[in-house]
This record gives sequence, structure tokens and C-alpha cells, in this order.
Amino acid sequence: MKKIIIKERDYPQKPEWRIVLDHLIYQDEIKVFRICRKMIIHLDRIKVPEIRALIEELNPTELSQENEQAVGANWPKPKGSPFVAKDIIERVFDIADKYIKDEDITKQVVLWINQENLGFLSNLLEKRTVPMLDIIHGVKKFLKISNNTEVLSIDEIIGLRVALIARFLSENLTYINIAKRYITIRVMAQILDRVVGPAAGTGKLGGKSAGMILAREILMAKRQINPLLETVSTPKSRFLTSDTIFEYLHYNALEEFVHVKYQKSEEIKQEYPFLEYIFKNSHFPPEILRLLERILDDMDGRPIVVRSSSLLEDSFEASFSGKYKSLFLANQGPKNERLIALTNAIAEVYASTFGPDPIEYRRERKLLDFREEMGVLIQQVVGTKIGKYYLPSFAGVAFSNNEMRWSPRIKREDGIVRLVAGLGTRAVDRTIDDYPKLVSPGKPDLQVNLAVQDQIRYSQRYVDVINLETNNFETIDFSKLIDESGGYFPGLENIVSFDRQGTLVDPISSMSNFEKEDLVITFNRLISNSNCIVQIREILNELKSAFGRPVDIEFASNGKKLYLLQCRPQSQFTEQDMIKVPKNVDKGSIIFNAKHYVSTGSAFNIQYLVYVDGNAYKSCKTSDDLHNIGKIINLLNIRLPKKKFVLIGPGRWGSKGDIKLGVPVIYSDINNTAMLIEVAKESAGYVPELSFGTHFFQDLVEANIKYLPLYPDKEGIIFREDLFMESENQLPILFPSFAQYSDVVKVVDMDLVDKGKRVNIYMDGDANEAVAIIK
Repeated sequence: MKKIIIKERDYPQKPEWRIVLDHLIYQDEIKVFRICRKMIIHLDRIKVPEIRALIEELNPTELSQENEQAVGANWPKPKGSPFVAKDIIERVFDIADKYIKDEDITKQVVLWINQENLGFLSNLLEKRTVPMLDIIHGVKKFLKISNNTEVLSIDEIIGLRVALIARFLSENLTYINIAKRYITIRVMAQILDRVVGPAAGTGKLGGKSAGMILAREILMAKRQINPLLETVSTPKSRFLTSDTIFEYLHYNALEEFVHVKYQKSEEIKQEYPFLEYIFKNSHFPPEILRLLERILDDMDGRPIVVRSSSLLEDSFEASFSGKYKSLFLANQGPKNERLIALTNAIAEVYASTFGPDPIEYRRERKLLDFREEMGVLIQQVVGTKIGKYYLPSFAGVAFSNNEMRWSPRIKREDGIVRLVAGLGTRAVDRTIDDYPKLVSPGKPDLQVNLAVQDQIRYSQRYVDVINLETNNFETIDFSKLIDESGGYFPGLENIVSFDRQGTLVDPISSMSNFEKEDLVITFNRLISNSNCIVQIREILNELKSAFGRPVDIEFASNGKKLYLLQCRPQSQFTEQDMIKVPKNVDKGSIIFNAKHYVSTGSAFNIQYLVYVDGNAYKSCKTSDDLHNIGKIINLLNIRLPKKKFVLIGPGRWGSKGDIKLGVPVIYSDINNTAMLIEVAKESAGYVPELSFGTHFFQDLVEANIKYLPLYPDKEGIIFREDLFMESENQLPILFPSFAQYSDVVKVVDMDLVDKGKRVNIYMDGDANEAVAIIK
């Protein structure tokens, strides 16, 4: 039997890309249409003439004479032929087939399909009301599908970065323009793993968190070219979203407090203690409690700090420095007790949203109507366990620009570091008779105090610590801490010097017998023998370069590693022009002059001088009397014409702790003054701390309130105290109920001293001199 051979039939072989499109047209017609549009754009970019002809056919650029006459500059053009993708798909890909290899078309089509498959994340982020949990799942799904392959174009990746940054960090365009270069989708996924809040919520992380995250990513990127940044880190952090506060308000029926901001300042101040009490005695929803328990589990039993992170905080427009609460927790003991402590701290931070100081601050900056939300940043405290205490070896704040220079050799851009041993609270607050170390990173060898006795006198004596046994925040004597620890303190040899009969000697090594020495906190070896100050300088320079403006950072160290805690744009003086002190001024017209720690600025046309007499203030018998002086200053701040009066008083305005050292005021008590002057009379024992770097000083800078320390007893200084003491005191007339304090507070009206005369104050920071003249 003859074998029949059936000849195999030749079928035309389709290229792979045509097979892919054929299948896709039945599965997802819309996706094919979008791929068709992408191919048109692709062919046009590689200048294929036939595709340009097709585009011209669909949308003619040259109009017919009839249409050209009908269309003017202010009349819409014809919309062209309808784009019916199914009618032109074949034409488009036939053109592509002529000019592009099959394997390249396949590669391009597969790429576009993958891009389409990843489009769900972009669609999610475009909807502002999508719950947080859905977005978190979407980001994880996106990263799993993309699997490190370069599927999306750079513009699509930037678009997703911007959308995620705007959704969770900030919608401020200045912030976004910086952040999109450093914060990747993968970084956002890592951040979202550490975010807690209502599952259906739409809140953000807040300004403080956003600033820290951006600074961290900038420094991580700069490590590649700057080895000094390799050991700089950030502490373990968790984020509570800003809309959680509204869950808390609704759960406890506290909604009426949202409108407190529209009350008068004095009413807010009076009612705030009760509001805080109500908040701290309210409850968190069960969903939030479970999330907070997870945070406690994640913090490894280490002390934590609960920090405010409102939407307005640490922004490019306003810093809100020190306006909201930051609270330390020992985080020790049974879990239920630690959870109570954590919720209590968060409630107090929430209450601070409605405090008198931040509301007055917002009112001044026309931010009162903004729907302020309070995020919370929960960080592990950087530090070491020393006996029963926990604390960093040192901490502080640093600024790109130095607004008050103690040497003509220091330039503004040399910056300033405010350095303390222990927790950094002593670096940002004005405390009792204690002083931080001030260093200029650009000129670290130029000290504020040159004489040894001054270095000893104006040094830090106390440290802020967390007591792990009592679960309290405490201030203790530094020498006592070293004695109790048997001389153990990480990096102690870099922090202290030995006072040997009026001579300062730096330790040779960590093996020195510190317990037998009289210790003085000088940071001498830290400045000269370590790279710490150089690291801080590099951090400031890199962040300033990335931000495009000076920055302000907080940092801490455990004695081995430097940690960045916070970063924000630095508050800056608004004075643009250089001020020159007039020469050949009649001495009889001078009220005072100054030659120490003068910044540049001026205060003209001053009608009222408010003087708090140091001796009389010190003689006040009760704490109530001292607080009443603060109340008087608040009332004068409201009554006197804005920026037409100056405040002059002893010691440290706004001091926390021993209020005998200075008038107990807060920002809203002084925000209308033109200038704040601190008088250091040796006879009264007051020496103004160089306050720049504190939250109090930053308030003065932001409110454009000039600051000046006066040293009346120094050679060549004029101080006309008789003008204040002998002129008619307006205090009893303005506020009769406080007439008994007329010996303490003097209110001088220049119209009563010399009709029509005013006081002009000139401050030349470069020449380090200032003068107040009656004109």
C-alpha cells in the first residue's frame, strides 16, 4: 500500500506583538485604545512622516479659508475629526510595522501593557477620599508587580512620587519640589509601614514628621559623595495620622472645642486649663487603642517622646516652634500602664492645638481659618541607660544662619549650635541659672567666653533625664549623676574639663578618674578632637543646599552616633537693609547704648517704654506677685499701640523654672512689642543668657521683634535709668487694679516726657553696637 504523505500547510506567521494585540482586544478594548494612542505619540517622536500625516488628517493645523475666517484669537478652534481608535488601530500599527522591527514593537507593546497594569495606583491617588488602608495595600501591590523592573517612564514615576508625597506628607509646592527628588515610591512604602490611624482615614503625617523624613532622605542620598554623613541616622519613629484627632473629638463629643480659636485671647487663656483637663480625661476609640498597643510593642521597652506634628508645623511659611507639646515617657512597667501614659500624652498634645499661644500665632499669620489637624510623631529617645536614668550623652539645636554673633570674625552663614549634655530640652528652653554651650560650626575655635572664670561660671550644671524607676522627667545635678554612675557616661571625656584651682584641663582619655575631679561641661574635646561639629556643619550645608534656604535642626547622640531628630526651614530676620548707628549724637539724647551681642535691626517712632525694675522685681515677696507682673505685661501688650512700645526688664524674659530670673511671659504676652531688651545689672546678679536658638528667640525672629541684651555696668555703656524711674508712670492710670506694682513696672509715655518726641533704636550687628536716641 502506497504511503500517503500529507504536505504540511504553510500558514503565515504573525509577529508576537500582533498576537498580543489580538488577544488584548477581546479582553480589554480600552487598554488597546490607550496603547494605540501611545504608539501614535511614539511614532511622532521618532519623526515618522506617515504618522504626522495621520495626525494632520485627524486634526488639521492649516484651516480652510472658510474656517480660518470664522476662527479668531478669542474663538474656539474646530475640534477635528473624532478619534475612533478601532478605525485607525490597523493603520497605526501598519505604519509601525514599516519603520520598527517586530521585536522592538513587541518590547514596546509589552512595556505599555505593564504600565497599564500599574495604573491602578495612580487612579487610587487621584481620588482624595480613598481610605489610607486602600492606598497602603495599593503601594505594596504596585511594588510587588513592578518587582524592581523599570516599567514606568520617569515622568510617570515622578507623578506617583508627587501624588504620594501630597497625600501623606505635604501639599506645599515648595516642599513637593524638593521631596520628589529624594523620596521614592519604595521609601514611601517603608514609611507607610510605620503609619497608624483610622483605616478609612485621609489624614497626613504632619509638618514635623514630613520635615524629618525629607531631611533623612536628603542625607541618605548625600552619603554617596559625603562620607561624613555615613554615621548620621534617625531614631525609630512611628506616625499617627493628623485626622486621628477628629476621631478622638467625635468619639468624646468634643467638637465644640474646634471653634475655640475664634474666642478672644484672654478667654482662651482663661479656659485652656479646663479644656486640657477634659481632653486628658477623655478616651480613645478601640481601633486607635489597638494601634497604639502595636507601637508600644514595637518600641522595645525604650523611652519614647510624643511629639506634635500638626499640618501647619515646621512649614516653609511658619515654624510654630515650641507652640505645641512634646512629651517624654519612660515607657516602663506593665503594658496597660504604659498604654495609659501614652494616651495621656497624646491627649495633651491634642489639647495644645487649642492653646492660647498657637492660636494667637495663627491669628497673626492669617491662618486662623485653616482646618488645623494634629499628627503625632512617636520616637524612641536617643540615649543610654545610666543607673536608673536614661539620657543622651549630648543633644542640641543647630542653625544654618547665626543671627547674633559674638565675634566680628564670625559670619552669618557660619551658623550656630546650641549644645547641652543630657536631653535637648535645655537647649530649646530658657531655664534656671544654667547655660548651654554655643559653637559656630564655621568658626568652632571662637568661644563666647574667653576668660576661664567666665567659661566656668557660664557653663551647664544640670541635665534633664528620664528616671526609669519613677517614670518621671527630672532635672538633676550633673556631678551627682556622674558620682551615682561611678564615672560611667558615654563620651564623657569629650564633654567635660577638669577645674583644677581655676585652670581648665581636658581629659586625656575615657580612662581618667572623673569621680575625683571637679567637672565643668565645656565640650572642649568634642569640638576639637572629634568630627561631631564638622558633621553638624555638613548636615546644615547639605540640607540648606537641598532646601534652598537656611535650616534649623535638632539632634542627639548616644556618645557613639549622631541622630537627626527634626529639620525645618529657619526663621529669619526680615530686616533687609544694613543699619548704621548715627555718629556724633548728643549724649543728652541717648537713653542707652550697647556693645555686646548686637544683631542688625531697628525700632523707630517708639512712644512707650515699659521698664521692669530688676531690684524691685527681685524683691517681690510671693510667686503670685511675680506672675502678676507677667499679667501686667500681657495687658500692656493688648492696650499699647502695636510696635510703638518696647519692653525692658531684668534677666531672662520667658524663663522656664525660676521665674525670679525673668518675667514669666509667653509669646502671646509680648507679640505686639517692637523690641525686647534684657538688662544684665551686675548688682542684681542677672546675666542674660544668649538666647538665640531657643524657641523663645525664634518667636522674636518670626514676629520681627528685635532683641537686645544690655550690660549697664560695663565700661563705655550709657543707661539712663533715671528716665524710667523719674518720669510719670502711666501704669496706675492704665490699670488701676495693679497700681500696687508701680514700683516694679514703669510705663513711660514719651509725649509726657517731651511732647512730640519719640525714641529711635539703631542696631548694627556688623559693628556690634546699638543706640537708643530721643528724636
